[in-house]
Amino acid sequence: MSTRLRRICFFSLLSSASVALCLLCPVRLAGQIQEAGVTSSSTTWTLAATGDTIITRQIRHLDQDTAFMALVNKIRAADAATTNLEGNLFRMREFKGYPQAERGGSYLVGPPEAGADLKWMGFDLITTANNHSTDFGVEGMLETMGLLDSLNLTYAGTGMTAGEAAQARYFETTNGRFALIGMATSFTPMSQAGDPRPEFRGRPGLNALRIDYKRQLTPAQMETLRSFVHEVGVGTKSRHAAVLKRAGGPKTGTIRFGGVDFVSGLENRELYTINAVDEDRILRSIRNASRQADNVVAFSHSHDVAWNGHDAPAPEHLRKFVKRCLDAGADAFIIAGPHVLRGVEIYEGKPIFYSLGNFFFQNESVDPMPNDMFESFGLEVNFQASDYYDARGTPDPKTGIPTTYLAANPAVFESVMPVCTFTGDKVIEIKFYPIDLGYGSSRSQIGTPRLAEPELGRTIIEQLAKFSEIYGTTIKYEKGIGIWRADK
Repeated sequence: MSTRLRRICFFSLLSSASVALCLLCPVRLAGQIQEAGVTSSSTTWTLAATGDTIITRQIRHLDQDTAFMALVNKIRAADAATTNLEGNLFRMREFKGYPQAERGGSYLVGPPEAGADLKWMGFDLITTANNHSTDFGVEGMLETMGLLDSLNLTYAGTGMTAGEAAQARYFETTNGRFALIGMATSFTPMSQAGDPRPEFRGRPGLNALRIDYKRQLTPAQMETLRSFVHEVGVGTKSRHAAVLKRAGGPKTGTIRFGGVDFVSGLENRELYTINAVDEDRILRSIRNASRQADNVVAFSHSHDVAWNGHDAPAPEHLRKFVKRCLDAGADAFIIAGPHVLRGVEIYEGKPIFYSLGNFFFQNESVDPMPNDMFESFGLEVNFQASDYYDARGTPDPKTGIPTTYLAANPAVFESVMPVCTFTGDKVIEIKFYPIDLGYGSSRSQIGTPRLAEPELGRTIIEQLAKFSEIYGTTIKYEKGIGIWRADK
């Protein structure tokens, strides 16, 4: 056979094989190749979710603690598990950065071993965007990101630019590819990431979701404020003109005063809107992730979700934004931040957890800490961390339990861990495991999660059920846990 004839035969066979392979490959309607092992409308997958993790100690030694391991085993059994790492992880004596004057309330930092212990527990998806992301500056944030990279833990919410911080991060499983998008509405101004320009570098930080705020006053109140600005907001003639200009003229328009925009309306109320630039960036990231992954999780650190109290729905601006994220392709939306539990809503077959409270809350064992904290309570340099915590918490002389600040509130130490079961992109069941973080325990032991004992567990689940009723969600207490099931 000639060389030319052999080539013709070879390419004919190759072409036939290619056609056969194409016929064997199922395709999506959009023309994309369906990869082996990815989820479909009939695939069942699970997600374990937790709230804020403020972890400042190693915890692997609790491997014989039955109540602790009961939670760990559920985390490990899920296809993916997520938490919000609130604070930095690095070794203080090796750290080259500095505590910042601008902080998220206190300075939160734990040892690198705590990150390894989170992986040991079974966590796969870590969000790093919150008001403590830059307590120790960009340097502390980058140290934490580097540690998570070294542990091969998927994290999202912080990056070298705003675009990178908003980018989805992916976790590969045999039950589909997971995407995580992290963000925060509660953050210090310095921690907001920025995008680059051709002539300027971007700014490292977190994926910020800014909330634009205005105060609406009645026409009579606006006139009173306008007169006040006119009378007392004057330093010089040029200052007078500037004040009037910012006020929108002498009789109409928005008044900018005390850092707040005031507008006229029918009633006196606060107006909140989601920043359009931030929303667009986040929704684009979610849409992209929904085309690149099988299961998409969005997670926000938002103190403002609890502004309306436990007996009212979450603020409208947040509820609308969350649902736009789900419409864009997220399969679940998780919120943490206010350190207390809030209700659950099911929207178009997708769960919204308006606050999962705390998972770890070891915020009274940071030691040492920057001098700023001591100064805030009038404590001089000879005082130690324990003195600061006593000043902040004002322990009861008889019980030793703090009477002020977060540690005085039992609700801060009660939460749940939902384990969601999905079929395709619809949740069909959620099991809520009640968590006891040890309210009233000693400072050295408080803040570590354990499966709650039956009496407290029932109380926690019944409270969650009450919070969720306002969203039309029914959660029942069964055999020590809460259960939600989709209507058949």
